[in-house]
Amino acid sequence: MSQDVVIKVTNINKEYDSVEVLSEISFEVKKGEIFALLGPDGSGKTVLIEILEGIRSLSNGEAIILGFNVKSKTEMRAIKKRIGVLPQEFSTHGNLTVKENIQFWGKMYDNMVEVSELLSMFHIEEYENVRYSKLPSNIKRKVGLATTFVNDPQVIFLDEPTAGLDYYAKKEIWAIIEEFKKQGKAVFLTTNLAQEPHAIADKVAIIHQGRIRDMGSPEDLIDRYSSEKKFIVRCPNKESLEKAKKILETITEVEIVDDEIMLSSEEITLLEMLEKLDKEKVKYSDIITSRPSLNDVFLNLTGESLIQKQEVLGD
Repeated sequence: MSQDVVIKVTNINKEYDSVEVLSEISFEVKKGEIFALLGPDGSGKTVLIEILEGIRSLSNGEAIILGFNVKSKTEMRAIKKRIGVLPQEFSTHGNLTVKENIQFWGKMYDNMVEVSELLSMFHIEEYENVRYSKLPSNIKRKVGLATTFVNDPQVIFLDEPTAGLDYYAKKEIWAIIEEFKKQGKAVFLTTNLAQEPHAIADKVAIIHQGRIRDMGSPEDLIDRYSSEKKFIVRCPNKESLEKAKKILETITEVEIVDDEIMLSSEEITLLEMLEKLDKEKVKYSDIITSRPSLNDVFLNLTGESLIQKQEVLGD
């Protein structure tokens, strides 16, 4: 294994009662790389990350982390000293303060980062003496991350680290993750949010029904699977909306979502759309062009939309 490769997974399979939940999973993660596993709930993300963390066993295949094999109990102990883990549902002692909680987790390791350094890194100094149970959700998530960093790990595993947070809280967490990368360390994260890996990941693996469908940088995947241009047309009233829809349907498929016309095409240009609408004297208030996203990639690869999944699950 190359010195730059810190995680090497080869043909991992996982079965429960003869039902295969992971099939032929292979990938590598390098130093200073953010690797994102993107897929909906039930796709196998948490099972895979828990195999790498030593929580679950694998049925077949091999996983090497920092030169140690996860199949070996002795080597798994060595791995756990060198990694940081943030589970999807992080919980800690509600009656302890932020400082006390970080100290509690730090005592599990031979080496511990100074609490003051962690408080500063995560911008939670003002909450140092506040009980965990009294914290808002975004600060609780930062405390969880701080405990993940407490042993100065070489690799960090984050299972849906920004689930349930608003956009601004997500951006704060992303900035912290990117800072960790700048130190030359590796981040492995799972997410069902297409926006997240597009914002911070160097490499993305699309997982669906226990199989990795493809992987690459966000831009490479988008170029490979989503060349269509996307447009959103907004109209001032219902009448104009219906007229615009009928006209645009003559050149491409359209749909109305939340009183907006959505369309995508490889051939149509913004100028053609404007000419069509202006010729028929249709009133419109705005036309927005948008770039394809990793959700479009997921849709093209699997026939399903991550957005629909998230709405169903309340994410």
